Amino acid sequence: MSRIYVRSFRRREGEKVVAVLRHSRDVIAVRRAEIVLRSSQGEDPNSIAGALFFSADYVRKVIHRFNDEGVASLQAHYANGGRPKTVQPEHESELIDLALTPPNLTGLPFTHWSLEKLRDEAVARRLIPPVSIETVRQILRAHRISLQRTKTWKQSTDPDFEVKKTPSKGSTGPRSRGAKP
Repeated sequence: MSRIYVRSFRRREGEKVVAVLRHSRDVIAVRRAEIVLRSSQGEDPNSIAGALFFSADYVRKVIHRFNDEGVASLQAHYANGGRPKTVQPEHESELIDLALTPPNLTGLPFTHWSLEKLRDEAVARRLIPPVSIETVRQILRAHRISLQRTKTWKQSTDPDFEVKKTPSKGSTGPRSRGAKP
């Protein structure tokens, strides 16, 4: 198997690789710069892999990419992975409009939105596709809208509640200042 090495640097490339190694906060770029510099000093991929705790295949891949792309290959290339967004910008604007409208003006029997109620109403009106409450929260947060947690106040059904609610002043006598308990 033939050994692979990094091609010879142009002066600017060498300076940039050293700058990445010394000053970059991107751990991936720093580790790749280490591989490239060690290879440029004549170290073979197997010994680089052993010293830096990488696989020899990864070291070869980094060297090949540097030979093809130059210093740009040191930076991490993150893919936009994950599921595509289900809520489009036009859906977002409809949701925002609904969130800024008081629920009682839309014919609902409450005065403040909760995330769950807002999501349920927006889905029922087909303003947005079915989404999680967290998705609704993130959309609102991106538009700097926060829904406050609603507080419920309950009344007692006890007919003597008003009498019991007031403090009973006559049940205990006043305590004298000098007396010990």
